[in-house]
Amino acid sequence: MKIALLTIWHEKNYGAELQAYATVKVLQNLGHKVEMIDIRLSDMVENSIKHKVATLISMLGQGERAFNSFWKCHIPTTRRYNNTNELQNNPPKADVYIVGSDQVWNPDITKDFAKLFFLNFGDKRIYRISYASSFGKDSWNHPELKPFVRKQFSQFYRISCREESGVNLLKKEFEVTAQSVADPTLLLDNYSELTGPLIDTQTLVYYPLSRDEELETYSLQLAQRLALTPVNNNKKELLLGRLPWKRTSIEEWVRNIAQAQFVITRSFHGLVFCLLYKRQFAILASRNGRGDRLINLLKAIGLEERYYANTEAIEKDCPWEHNIDYTVVDQIIIKKRNSSLFFLKTALDSLKDRI
Repeated sequence: MKIALLTIWHEKNYGAELQAYATVKVLQNLGHKVEMIDIRLSDMVENSIKHKVATLISMLGQGERAFNSFWKCHIPTTRRYNNTNELQNNPPKADVYIVGSDQVWNPDITKDFAKLFFLNFGDKRIYRISYASSFGKDSWNHPELKPFVRKQFSQFYRISCREESGVNLLKKEFEVTAQSVADPTLLLDNYSELTGPLIDTQTLVYYPLSRDEELETYSLQLAQRLALTPVNNNKKELLLGRLPWKRTSIEEWVRNIAQAQFVITRSFHGLVFCLLYKRQFAILASRNGRGDRLINLLKAIGLEERYYANTEAIEKDCPWEHNIDYTVVDQIIIKKRNSSLFFLKTALDSLKDRI
């Protein structure tokens, strides 16, 4: 079948790009033709001459070229849509529309594009499926959108969420029954296509989502004490002190975690790749107070003790001194992976005779 996928991508955010990559790869592995609907949240930013010039200069840098190469190699796309009207007026032709994963149902993030992520475009006869869509919170704070969202959900063939909190929210706010499934990055057991051969390195990898003095300072100090080489997995070199010029590529990002002796981050996808590559790690509490998805995943695999309120708590516990036994963790991940793949495969297989 031909599938058009709508998710958050092309944002130069490692988690977003990798969940997009994984979703495409999984659907292809199931035998389907997939295209990413090429509309981008970044199109909502200001369009001043100053911004355009800054964008053009950044495009010449190594960082931009690396991301463009990743997208070109791994993300097949529809035609380019520059705004919601273009997508509404000329939607992609497909047998199935799929939305997810990431926080596609969080209007605080999707903003002017919020309605698109409830698949309000295209022929009504096209089947609509949600895979691992996330609200990014456990409550619905946009009453003005509620009637619209309720109506759109009635047009979905199957609905799944990444978090149990999302399943509960759907039931409570929209009277919709959904299934909890794994983030698509967990559906692949390795990323050798991106990493190439791997070797363990004497490194401590830290991944700050943005400027994070607590995380960075502590990671550098700990690396020195443990005689490890510190690696900033979100390293950026700026031109004129402002314009991103060089940064860690997606392939390097995965490889750095996969080869590390120890990892410290606040990132959900940072945690996912630690689990996939059986790394030792410490997870710092989210600075915005929204750490539900981290805590939920850690609890599900029995590693909630690896979630720390601050660096003082990490220092007190010394997690590098007691290694994680991945025997049980792997069994839990494989079970969730299989049930999630079953949801996706059976949903799509059941449509073959209808299309």
